[in-house]
Amino acid sequence: RLLQFYIPEGLKRLLSISIENAYLIQRGLFIFLVLLCFHFYLRKWFNAGLAFGGVLFFIEVMPLSYMIDLQESTPLLLLTFLLALWAIRDQNIIGYVLAMSVGALNNETMLILPMVFVLYNFKDFKLKNLLPLAWTTLWTSLPAYTIIAIIRYITRDNPRLAIWWQFPQNIDLMKANLISSPLGWWDARFLFIFFLFGTFWLFAFLNYSKMPLFLKRAGFLIPVFVLAHLFGGVIGEVRLMLPLSFLVIPMSFFHLFPVNQDTPVGDL
Repeated sequence: RLLQFYIPEGLKRLLSISIENAYLIQRGLFIFLVLLCFHFYLRKWFNAGLAFGGVLFFIEVMPLSYMIDLQESTPLLLLTFLLALWAIRDQNIIGYVLAMSVGALNNETMLILPMVFVLYNFKDFKLKNLLPLAWTTLWTSLPAYTIIAIIRYITRDNPRLAIWWQFPQNIDLMKANLISSPLGWWDARFLFIFFLFGTFWLFAFLNYSKMPLFLKRAGFLIPVFVLAHLFGGVIGEVRLMLPLSFLVIPMSFFHLFPVNQDTPVGDL
């Protein structure tokens, strides 16, 4: 996660400030850009008021991810994840490759996004369509995967901070939090995955058939993303779910506010 450290180090040297202030600037700058870009990303489907409401909802849930730790790769991850989704939706290949490549220098979570690229661009199982899709997916994903592979090779002797298989531990801790007194759930961090989006987890799929094609296809990422982190991540670190905001929120809005949407352009 090179940019997580190199950006604040560069700010520290450039501005002659403390490392604490450098990290503060990094977080503030990238979160501001996320909020700005998220608003215009939502404007594809919703009027200005709803787009602003989506941004506000995102701001409201973010503090739930600050209970235990502040992972400093998260702000830039959120920005690159959003920009990559935006580029896929608008079929901006160059933008997608750039967002993936920069994101790969910061956080390996970006490597799941080719799934969205494939699902959105999939037409049918005919070879004349599958082969070009496979080739485009390969070359657009290759820079990001190559970056991660090189970093992993260089740091191959470094110990991993957490074990690869987390599923039994995650389930046990979720059960323990669940059977505890609800008065203590404010600190039940292994239940925060449910609290983060609350009923929006459900709303995101209630009006599924009437959503734009992009959200229908990209929505398949949500269960895969959650399961991947349930198996290989510490699910109590609920910040891991924040990138799903850019799908869960607009999908939920299509259910909650069906009469306040702008007419989508085409079927994107």
